[in-house]
Amino acid sequence: MTARKSAPNGKRSQILRAATDVFSAREFHTVPVDDVATAAGVGKGTLYLYFPTKEQLFYATILEALDVLLAELESAVRGRTGEDALRAFTRCFVDFFWTRRHLAVLMGRYEHKQREPEGESWRLRRQKVLNLARTTLLAETRAARLGTADALLAAEMLLALIRAAVINQRERADPERSVTLVVDLFLNGLRGLRLSLIHISEPTRL
Repeated sequence: MTARKSAPNGKRSQILRAATDVFSAREFHTVPVDDVATAAGVGKGTLYLYFPTKEQLFYATILEALDVLLAELESAVRGRTGEDALRAFTRCFVDFFWTRRHLAVLMGRYEHKQREPEGESWRLRRQKVLNLARTTLLAETRAARLGTADALLAAEMLLALIRAAVINQRERADPERSVTLVVDLFLNGLRGLRLSLIHISEPTRL
């Protein structure tokens, strides 16, 4: 499920950026290819030269989004340690998908495709995100003693919490509130969350 390599990168990137915007705003099955072509400023025939099927366009859009996300995550945590790094990672992840909720839903819905032969590129990118989450966690004092397997499991749990916060966001909700909930719940559990809930529910501090 890859685009034709002979295509110039500039036009391909232009189409992928438009596809990301369109797929982020609407359900995948409701988006005609014509709408992506219009958003990209190209004809439908030109789009099909790069991506012969809607599924190939979707897959390439996922890879593009993961590449951008990984670069932003690496930048966000660079030079940070401890809980500061964890919050920066979570904030960057939440911010990235906050306006791309439909894309997050779509990635979750088709996550099983990572196990298919053509899903290797997706698997590799997700593994990089997971490894970065693990490294960020191990910079936090309370997680530093985790073994390799436990650290990977903890990283998966963190990503699951972030995804849940994005997918279940309420209308006009504040993403920073979700960041605080995710990090505090992850580090302190439900028993330690009460003070954080009181703190972030005060309108003057949102």
